[in-house]
Amino acid sequence: MIHVTANSKEVKPGSVFFALKGAKFDGHQFIREALDKGASQVYSEEPFADTRVKCVGKSARKKLGEFAAEMYGNPTRQLKMIGVTGTSGKTTTTYLIQHLLNASGARCARLGTNGAEFEGKQMDTLNTTPDALSLQKWFREVLDAGASHVVMEVSSHSLDQDRVWGIVWDAAVFLNLSHEHLDYHPTFDEYFAAKERLFTDHAAYSRSLNKTPVLLTRLDHEYGAKLLKHVGVMSYSVKDSIRGQTINISGTFHLFYCPLYGSFQNENILAAVNVVSHLGIPAEKIIVALRSFPGVPGRMEQVHNNRDILVFVDYAHKPEALEKVLQSIQGKRITTVFGCGGDRDKSKRPLMGAIAARLSDRVIITSDNPRTENPEQILREVEAGLVECIRNGQARITPTCYQVIEDRRVAIQTAILAAGKGEIVLIAGKGHEDYQIIGTTKRHFDDREEARNALR
Repeated sequence: MIHVTANSKEVKPGSVFFALKGAKFDGHQFIREALDKGASQVYSEEPFADTRVKCVGKSARKKLGEFAAEMYGNPTRQLKMIGVTGTSGKTTTTYLIQHLLNASGARCARLGTNGAEFEGKQMDTLNTTPDALSLQKWFREVLDAGASHVVMEVSSHSLDQDRVWGIVWDAAVFLNLSHEHLDYHPTFDEYFAAKERLFTDHAAYSRSLNKTPVLLTRLDHEYGAKLLKHVGVMSYSVKDSIRGQTINISGTFHLFYCPLYGSFQNENILAAVNVVSHLGIPAEKIIVALRSFPGVPGRMEQVHNNRDILVFVDYAHKPEALEKVLQSIQGKRITTVFGCGGDRDKSKRPLMGAIAARLSDRVIITSDNPRTENPEQILREVEAGLVECIRNGQARITPTCYQVIEDRRVAIQTAILAAGKGEIVLIAGKGHEDYQIIGTTKRHFDDREEARNALR
């Protein structure tokens, strides 16, 4: 069996070493070390003066994905692989797909923002979608443990960086596209182009290895409709397929119930239903399984209490996601507690401030994960959007109905203690995360724990 690595410290005699440029290290600096340790072949992105080094340019990461798959025995050729991409809803949709498949008798593993999981065994991941070697190793592990399916979130970063190249897909679904990751992608169209690759060259690669991937996209989404020009892409429509509490499966409407809070969840439910339906799960089993869905940690997760206050913790950290969540809980007095992460797309900050101002009765702007940015500067940029919304007469709140409280613990306590019976407190941005990153220090912090403590 070949041994492949992109880490020179792991090289042993006969290894294939990939010299790649990373965010922190340039692998080309370690080519000589890899050769001295016995690497039989080196693939690089840039030329290097040694006959054992083959410069393959931008295709190096694709080749790494293919080598990684080979090293672990090409596990995705044996697994049913399902990819979910989009700005919002990926995590909930993967949880739904896993639940529906398992309820039908499959053994489905799941990977994404909340880590990797198979039949109760958890594994933390550094990114929504890990690197090619880590992915293929995990695929092999779950296949050997008895998995029949894998459903995973596919981020735009992983597609752009070819981290998911080498996976042979059975299904892929596009959910939506909204303002996010523009600190990484130069333009919105380039952000879409990264996600589009799952339905073009990835689909073609899967076909070349004798799979016929089911490709699904939302017809009632501007960018989703653009995918229909590609070979084999089929559409579904939230507007046409969900009416009240009925869902259209294969041309027939069925009554359904799923214990998820928020009308926006219909988008995630329909995507999951379409995927598993195309994979052969009958409608009757799908409808029954939806009733027992346990929900997703940190996604409209309710913090129960005896004070008659509705407290929700949600991961909404993007403009569209925050807007969808707030729109879904209208009808009661709403206090929104949120912030924006540091070292990330700055342009979304005033947008989110304006959304909170339009759809809340009270707003507390607070720190999220400031990372290495000045927390006060982040708060000012969020506040600027909120203030502009008030000035333009588009806000529901008034200048006296918002606060800026940098300490997130104090912000949560303040919101909950001020809430009256029947009111809603939405704590948005961090969801399932049980940490806060300030500077380069990661400390324990869980919005759900903080809310429970404030409710005592």
